[in-house]
Amino acid sequence: MTLEIGEKIRQLRLQRGMTQGQLGEALGLSAQAVSKWESQTNMPDIQLLPELSVLLGISIDELFSMTDSSRMDRIENMIETVRFLPESDFCSAEKFLKEKLTDKSARPRAALILSELYVKRAREYDQLAAPLARQALLLNPDEKAAHNAIFDSERGPYMDWNVDNYVELIDFYKDFLHRHPENPRTYLWLMDLLLANGRTGEAKEVLSAMDKVEHSFRTELYEGYIAKEECDLPHALRCWEHMTEEFPDYWLSWASKGDCMARLCRYDEAVEYYEKALSLQPSPRYMDMPEAIAQIAEIRGDFDRAIQMHQRCIDLLRTDWSLTEGEPVDEHRRAIARLREKKAGT
Repeated sequence: MTLEIGEKIRQLRLQRGMTQGQLGEALGLSAQAVSKWESQTNMPDIQLLPELSVLLGISIDELFSMTDSSRMDRIENMIETVRFLPESDFCSAEKFLKEKLTDKSARPRAALILSELYVKRAREYDQLAAPLARQALLLNPDEKAAHNAIFDSERGPYMDWNVDNYVELIDFYKDFLHRHPENPRTYLWLMDLLLANGRTGEAKEVLSAMDKVEHSFRTELYEGYIAKEECDLPHALRCWEHMTEEFPDYWLSWASKGDCMARLCRYDEAVEYYEKALSLQPSPRYMDMPEAIAQIAEIRGDFDRAIQMHQRCIDLLRTDWSLTEGEPVDEHRRAIARLREKKAGT
């Protein structure tokens, strides 16, 4: 808010052709006082606001109003840090973003944030549905619909091909890639979908095209994914080994190798590679690696180690992201409480 008001005072002062000294003199203050407002060091005293707004030619409400960009920043922060959005905040954000969809310059960002807002709301309902679905199954173990509700709310996999295929989404990404062939990340999204459906022949073609656009550690990573899907594990392992040999100083190559080992249940190797990735990653570091190690520890029944890694996430959020409150921190606190309860029950 200090930045908003300081920048707004500076812009309005310049629009009216006033120096910092002239504005300060009109308010009985020094030029240095005005400079501190504009440099975001201080805010104007509340008693000065009526006279200040008159001098700048706007109302007090307008002086304190947020820009569209700042309001979008605020909504994004709310989506990331609040576990369950109050209905009033959700409706207010939705109304504002829908209005911005009519603004050509604001439309791209507004459309993205509105989609994120709806995804956030859907996940909130999933969190509400999941414990109820589990309770329903415990109350009636023969109720198939309860299994469906659990899988739907907690993203469980279905073996029914007609339910768990991505035909429409694959077609969308193929068309998008045809329109934007120089976008290397699009190839990855498309290959993820193809591999999830076992369409390795098409994935190979996409990988070859991607490598011509950008050669990176992901070339060997996805060649290994394809080999694994085709049941050629020795070739997959060679690809992933070569990946870290070619990109030994890049943290993401080691993190990806850790993911590959975790999916093979080769947990000791996975933990080793996740730790290597965390040691190489520059600040601010992500939570992916310690979260993965915590999950491996929980699978193994090592609850103390799992708790330690969730605490490590909390520490990283504080030191690298300056976060001490909000959902990013709270989810790890909940995990620690759950693990302590689980440990006590063993």
